[in-house]
Amino acid sequence: MYGLKQAARLAYDNLVSNLEPDGYYPVRACPGLWKHTSKPTVFSLCVDDFGVKHHSNDDLNHLLETLRKNYKCTIDREGKNYLGLTLSWNYADRYVDVSMPGYIRAASQRFKHPQPKRPQFSPHPWQPPKYGQHIQYADHPVSPSLNKSDTTYVQSVNGTLIYYGRAVDPTILPAVNEISTQKSAPTQHTKNLCHQLLDYLATYPNATIRFNASDMIAVCETDAAYLVLPKARSRIAGHYYFTNRQDDYSKGTITSNGPFHTECKALRRVVSSAAEAETGGAFENSLNLVEIRRICEQVFNHPQPRKGSPFITDNSTSTGVLTRLIKPRRSKSWDMRHHWLEDRIQDNTIQLIWRPGKLNRADYFTKHHVPSHHRKMRPECLVNVIQQH
Repeated sequence: MYGLKQAARLAYDNLVSNLEPDGYYPVRACPGLWKHTSKPTVFSLCVDDFGVKHHSNDDLNHLLETLRKNYKCTIDREGKNYLGLTLSWNYADRYVDVSMPGYIRAASQRFKHPQPKRPQFSPHPWQPPKYGQHIQYADHPVSPSLNKSDTTYVQSVNGTLIYYGRAVDPTILPAVNEISTQKSAPTQHTKNLCHQLLDYLATYPNATIRFNASDMIAVCETDAAYLVLPKARSRIAGHYYFTNRQDDYSKGTITSNGPFHTECKALRRVVSSAAEAETGGAFENSLNLVEIRRICEQVFNHPQPRKGSPFITDNSTSTGVLTRLIKPRRSKSWDMRHHWLEDRIQDNTIQLIWRPGKLNRADYFTKHHVPSHHRKMRPECLVNVIQQH
């Protein structure tokens, strides 16, 4: 029945009942992930797309025969397409390139956005700091509100590009985040932000992110920017990737890899200091890291370090608070975040590591850096994993 709100749940329950007799079941800890009771087969399911990890042709055929009892299905044995992503596998050199060719071109046509006359090297405007000024006033651009049609345009651009940013081009996430904070009541300034972002994507239309084979050790680099968003909000960021077991995390010798997740969002509440913003960001990212660690160990059987999953920050005050070297006065909300994360450090779930800000890969996603046309290249922290064609 077209438009039935319960259709997705009914289809899911039907799939569970159809696959259960042959031993397939959904993993409770990770929605969308399925396993078999005895076979090593694992597959992810999103709407009607199956991404299957199998160890033999017999295991794959068993899954196909199970599905074909009740459904019509086609198969791509090379695994080149999934959820709009194009996967270019290179088993000899042990890496895979993920891209979405044609996505930006189709988005530009949908929004009737012309090709920029000049290349746009920055996804967002940059406001230079006013050195020597004792009081740094917040920037509140005065701009007229948009009508209903333009408001829908801004919201459509934001929704279209956020998936592309999370999937293959995280460099646009700070710009998308700023648009997201204004999309409920956008102004002409918000629309201008959308135009600059579309110009940037037209200049770099085919981002490719590379994932190298690794020992599947989950690492998170966390950062925060204090009071950089409207209404005195702060932005937090997390850069998640997999690395190798022999790396010395405390000395910073970590094998770089493509990020499988990039967190870039605003803290919902107003914080009273940069250290509280950093601790709030560390709390949000550590929640994700603890869950990722548990999934790696219990679902995929990838052991994680006994000393805790590497968790890297560049804020010395936040590090001092979490390692019990500093005892500041805190609000109750900061108190809760501090003690929860402190307990995870003490029980070796998380290994807190301090590194300088210039080495922190999450730093790019917290603020608007100097325009990249001054360097004629992508951000240095990501240039090794994102290629432009």
